[in-house]
Formats: sequence, structure tokens, C-alpha cells
Amino acid sequence: MKEKDYFLSEDNCYQRLEDEFKRYGKLIFCVDFDDTLYDFHKLGRTYDFVINLLKRWEKYSEVVILTGNGEEKYKEIKDYLEKNKIKFKGINCDSSVSFGGRKTYGNVYIDDRGGLPSVYRILDKLITKIEKGEIVYE
Repeated sequence: MKEKDYFLSEDNCYQRLEDEFKRYGKLIFCVDFDDTLYDFHKLGRTYDFVINLLKRWEKYSEVVILTGNGEEKYKEIKDYLEKNKIKFKGINCDSSVSFGGRKTYGNVYIDDRGGLPSVYRILDKLITKIEKGEIVYE
């Protein structure tokens, strides 16, 4: 039987992030805004678990907000992030690691349309181990 693609295993995805954290001491998160942190459709949905996870990671991450919104919405987005005490580098900007391509570099992309439940589980597991001192920056 043929083995599945390597990163279709959540364990392999987790291990990659753990190894990168140990190597660099932080991870870069590229985070969607609408329906990941903010109730875009005004349906009364909350995003407290994702927001709280980002707060737990604050000391160990850089957050870049990637959104399809235009620049006319940036002030509203910034105000929302500040009101919710979400530390971020910028909106639709490059991360601190830049390779000159169109895609912003990130260790993790956090997006409601991109495997959010799996990403959440992996990041929660890793930050819990970091908080307990089980995993440290080498």
C-alpha cells in the first residue's frame, strides 16, 4: 500500500513546528481576519478560542494579519485587534523573514478555510508543552 503524503499526518505537522520552535525560539503566524478572528457575517459567532491561543503564543510568535480586505478597512481591523489585545506585526505585510516572493513567509497559516481545527490542535499542544517547560528554545 502506498504511504500518504508526509504532511497529511498531523503528527508530522506538529513535529515540524516543534523543531522550528526549538531552532528559532519563535514561530511566525500568518493569520486570516474574517471568520478566523472576527465575525465577518455578523452572525453572533465568537472567536475566543483562537484569540486566546494567539495571546498564549504572544511571547513566542510574530503575527502577520493576512486579509482580503482592502486598505480602507485596515484601521477598523487594527482597532479590533488592539481592542482584543492581539499583538501583531502588521496587516498584509511581509513577516520578519522575507524571501522576496509574493507569499508572506510563515511557519503556520491560521485560516478558517485552511484547516483551522487541525492548526488549532497542533498549536495548542505545542504551547502547552512550552508553558510546562517540556520544550525549550535550543
